[in-house]
Amino acid sequence: IRRGADSTHGDDTGTLKELVALWLNIEFCPTPFISAGDKHRRGFVSDTCGKLLCLAEWCWEDPSSVRAGIWDCTTALIVSKNSWPLFMYQNSVADPTNLECSLMKSKLLVMGFKAIFTSPSSANEVDGDSEGADIIENNRRAQRQSDQTKVKTCIASIIGMRKVTPCAIAYTACQVSIDACL
Repeated sequence: IRRGADSTHGDDTGTLKELVALWLNIEFCPTPFISAGDKHRRGFVSDTCGKLLCLAEWCWEDPSSVRAGIWDCTTALIVSKNSWPLFMYQNSVADPTNLECSLMKSKLLVMGFKAIFTSPSSANEVDGDSEGADIIENNRRAQRQSDQTKVKTCIASIIGMRKVTPCAIAYTACQVSIDACL
């Protein structure tokens, strides 16, 4: 069972690595573009990836303190249990007075979830709102509507997932952050 789970994690990482690079290139148009096969232009080296991985309470645009502090491993930049990277916020923007507002509502997170648990092609159907997205029910409805066409069963159906769970969100967030870094 452990070997199967490890294989699935690797498959998710491989699939998302290409998709996350594509999504970031479309959404942010970085210069140079992020390549799925180039580990050296991801993470905090890439301005786009660095901003998305930067914690909400820090200001990535300040190269003299935050960027330099991250690269130099400065102890002044403390990560707490309430620290969240910007890619987890809707439109990658956090409200400094209320860090829970729009948390876990990012388009990137929803697209990652759909790519993992429904299908990579379904991730392209995210409209960017992500408010109240009933991902699993929408996928089930699409399968019922295409009763004449053979449809591959999604992972959510295989594992009996009826709703989006905190563990699934955490797993997706880890996968997306890994693929933005690696």
